[in-house]
Amino acid sequence: MITSLQSFWSDFLASMRRHSFARNASVIAAAVLLAPASALLYITRIRFLRIVAISRIGHLAGDVQSFVKSRMLGKTTVDAVLVSPPGAAANECLVDYWHEHVRVVRSPVLARLCTQLARFPWLVHEARVLSFDETAPYIAVQREWGHRPPLLGLTDEHRHRGEEWLSSVGVPHGAPYVCFHSREPGYSPLDEAMHSFRNSNIENYLPAVAELTKRGFWCMRMGDASMRPIPSIDKVVDYARLASRSDWLDVFLSATCRFFVGSCSGLVNLANVFGRPCAVANQAPPSHVLSFGIDDLCIPKLVWSEPENRYLTFAEMFGSAVCNFRLTEMFARQGLRPVENRAEDVHDLALEMLERCEGRATYTAKDEELRRRFDSLMRPGHYSYGGVNRVGRDFLRKYEHLIGDREP
Repeated sequence: MITSLQSFWSDFLASMRRHSFARNASVIAAAVLLAPASALLYITRIRFLRIVAISRIGHLAGDVQSFVKSRMLGKTTVDAVLVSPPGAAANECLVDYWHEHVRVVRSPVLARLCTQLARFPWLVHEARVLSFDETAPYIAVQREWGHRPPLLGLTDEHRHRGEEWLSSVGVPHGAPYVCFHSREPGYSPLDEAMHSFRNSNIENYLPAVAELTKRGFWCMRMGDASMRPIPSIDKVVDYARLASRSDWLDVFLSATCRFFVGSCSGLVNLANVFGRPCAVANQAPPSHVLSFGIDDLCIPKLVWSEPENRYLTFAEMFGSAVCNFRLTEMFARQGLRPVENRAEDVHDLALEMLERCEGRATYTAKDEELRRRFDSLMRPGHYSYGGVNRVGRDFLRKYEHLIGDREP
């Protein structure tokens, strides 16, 4: 106990030294008032989980998942608190599922108290998948997690409700289905100018969807009401635009689909936390291409150079800062333009994932060589250096000329 109190006092003083007294006057005043609670939380190793944005589904799923896996792997021993008053989270149903692994504060009154306590740096645990110009720590977590079971699974009651909904929209009992999603500008218009390079056209996903329906699958178009409507296609449900769309159905569909065909958006993380295989197209920035689980596939956007009237090679991308560009203007300033994957690329990626799910995917010695050559372009400091998912087989075959045979 004495040692813990000494550590608490040491951390407090160190935090104060890092800032001027004027900037921390309010923190010091709060510390005096909340000192007993602060000390108790510190000693018992209870920390407030700080994620990038609880209002974004990708961070609510991915950031919390990163923390929980880290703790289960023995990388941290803190007991985390997720502060989520009603209406704050991107998906309230997912917050309920996180109760299994972290303490969740729902009460608005307690949430305000926790927010005050979370002003103390020594009571905060950073948990985020977001990293700038460095390798994301959670990549090592994903690698070590490997084939371990997913963190979350649906309750029987949730599954039953979801099956009733499927029947109500015409999906036969037991019919397999795939979820698909392409990022559009409507979900987050305030920061669209910064992140528009991550968007893609839903039309380039539809040939893959059509092929999957021919093979007996139903397909669920995921997203929100701002999504553009898609043509009426047999066995395709434009769920994103249905009046019945809800948090609990987002979770149900993402957690029970055969696999998820996604894009550069957070919904992929929701499927991933429930252990569903993900085939991710249009990934950008390029260095994020190995950001997923061991059973997942991903293909990046290519990058077109307007001054040189050609695509950059992958060696050029990974040999420069381009691979970590996170803002649309960063590409534009250098006369570069991320180019979304063609419909045939998304189609091939989806079928490769289907082959993998059915246990019939094959990879030649040349395929493994291409994978090795591509992965070898990654260096420490690249966002997903050391990642474990595969880059799409047919994508690497098609764009072998952009890989090169020498290290950058």
